[in-house]
Amino acid sequence: MSDPSDTQRLIGDAIRLGTIETVDRAAATCTVRIGDLLTDEVPWLAFRAGGSCAWSPPTIGEQCLLLCPEGDTASGVVLLGLYSDANPAPSSADKLDLLRFADGAEISYDAVAHRLTAKLPAGGSATIDAPGGIELIGPVTITGKVTVSDDVVADGISLKSHVHAGVQSGGAKTLVPFK
Repeated sequence: MSDPSDTQRLIGDAIRLGTIETVDRAAATCTVRIGDLLTDEVPWLAFRAGGSCAWSPPTIGEQCLLLCPEGDTASGVVLLGLYSDANPAPSSADKLDLLRFADGAEISYDAVAHRLTAKLPAGGSATIDAPGGIELIGPVTITGKVTVSDDVVADGISLKSHVHAGVQSGGAKTLVPFK
């Protein structure tokens, strides 16, 4: 029978708490600092890495676990997602799912209010590229200026090419639209 202290040492070597020291995005690897030890380049675990794929590289100083098969840090894999004093949880709400980005942008869903929210920092912009179209179902409120590069069609009437009957040609102008 093996010595129980050997078993505890092996378990302790298999899973180690550390912080991200460097990140190589091109290789999808990083180094981890565990006390005085600095690992070689090791991969981090991604949420998905197949047909569906996610990209969210670690941040220098982010706390992590290094999973070391047989205690070997050279074959280790980094598990991200540990909150710390340097990187605290972005919320403590019970029914809120929140994704916050480094510049302060957020995407959240509040299951109590049934509300999906996307927030961008000052100067931020958003693009939806949908060659098949976009369908909004429900009331729509737009606050601010709307710019259209082609045409606006409401109930089959084109804003660019519709004509008005009963108007005489010449220098006269139509009246302001009725409210």
